[in-house]
Amino acid sequence: MRVRITLAAVLVTAVAVGTAGWLLVRSVEDTQLGELRGDINANLDEVVARLEDGADAQDAVDNSSPAGFGLLQVTDEHDEVVASSVVQGGRAFVLELSDHGPPAAGTEVAGHPQTDVANGGATIPPPDGADGSGALIGANGVVASSLERIARTVDTPSGRLTVTAAAPVDQVARSVDALRERLWIGLPALIALVAAVAWVLVGRALRPVDAMRAEVDEITGSTMHRRVPEPATGDEIGRLARTMNAMLGRLDASATQQRRFVSDASHELRSPVAAIRTSLEVARRRPDRADWPSVADTALAEEARLEALLDDLLLLAAHDENGSDPIRPRPVDLTALAATEALRPRRVPVEVVRWPADGEPLEIAALEDQLAHAVSNLVDNAARYATSAVRITLSCFDDTVRILVDDDGPGIAPADRDRVFERFTRLDDSRARAQGGSGLGLAVVRAIVARHHGEIRIEDSPLGGARFVVELPARPPAPG
Repeated sequence: MRVRITLAAVLVTAVAVGTAGWLLVRSVEDTQLGELRGDINANLDEVVARLEDGADAQDAVDNSSPAGFGLLQVTDEHDEVVASSVVQGGRAFVLELSDHGPPAAGTEVAGHPQTDVANGGATIPPPDGADGSGALIGANGVVASSLERIARTVDTPSGRLTVTAAAPVDQVARSVDALRERLWIGLPALIALVAAVAWVLVGRALRPVDAMRAEVDEITGSTMHRRVPEPATGDEIGRLARTMNAMLGRLDASATQQRRFVSDASHELRSPVAAIRTSLEVARRRPDRADWPSVADTALAEEARLEALLDDLLLLAAHDENGSDPIRPRPVDLTALAATEALRPRRVPVEVVRWPADGEPLEIAALEDQLAHAVSNLVDNAARYATSAVRITLSCFDDTVRILVDDDGPGIAPADRDRVFERFTRLDDSRARAQGGSGLGLAVVRAIVARHHGEIRIEDSPLGGARFVVELPARPPAPG
């Protein structure tokens, strides 16, 4: 990743800097050419103004004040040169700048030797005794072969004339070439600097990630308490570290809960098995004195307890695995289901109340066996702690079915109302175990209610004890 990010930074920098350099060269060239054209137009304006006032063409050219080095010539309607600013060896040379092409080289135009001009450039043949370099010697210096020219037509008292002004662009070319050379040296150095800085910064940024990777690599099932180091930054890597630690915390809590669940389940399963084994061993030692019907009743009771416990464990395991899967509900007569639970023999009477009293039998879409199991667990729990009465209240409002189970027992403290739904939780272990509770009943109820997209909570009961409130949608969400 470090190499890829560095290469990406170098590529982006190269493209950006290269584009910026190209634009800079073009901007400098266009700026200098623009200034040059402005100077040429200024010369033209001055000469044109003099010619319009009736001044002699050569005088107008000679009295102009070109900026830097300016080349001027005036031609008549027949393209004959009538005035020129080109001077070499004390003689005026004609500079052919018209668009009609130059006359043959070495000819005389208006009594002056003719220069050679081609493709916007001017090459002046050297006069006798000159050095052979072919340079154009003007009144203000040396002119190179590349020229920028502008022509303008003007009506004068002596007829229509064409004024052509030109200036060498060699200085512009030299400036642009110098800038280009510096860019060829500076831009690679800048790209190399960016690559080095990117390499160092990416390495520093990824150092916490490497530390996190090394820590995670050493975490095993027995060291889930360990956490990855969190950098003291507020960037994405810091948030990643905090997220990973939160995930490790959840996994640690889940593993701890699973170990506790296995331990509690083993203990709960061992109790009825031990009771059955003890009863049989005692009877076996004195088979002639054993009350075998009583032994059988004890074994059957413990077996029923063991079977109920296994059913709860299997239901909770199925909920853990398939709790988010959609259910396929069927219509269930909740009124009849509650009435059936009320008729089961318990140590306190169970009353069923339909609210409003004259309402029709309450029907709900649910899994009948699971809903019956949940109601049975709620009523068993209420009857276990009730003093003299348990009441089931059924109602339906706005497509929400409410099942209230009240008792007149000691109630449940607000601090314990969430904890009682955890697996193998008993608020009074001795009394719950003596009365047959395993600590799974309310956990099973919560799992079933959640499977039906409902909610369960605990409130104070008007009877003085605890009230369990179950709210279920009358029509659960459709599968998918």
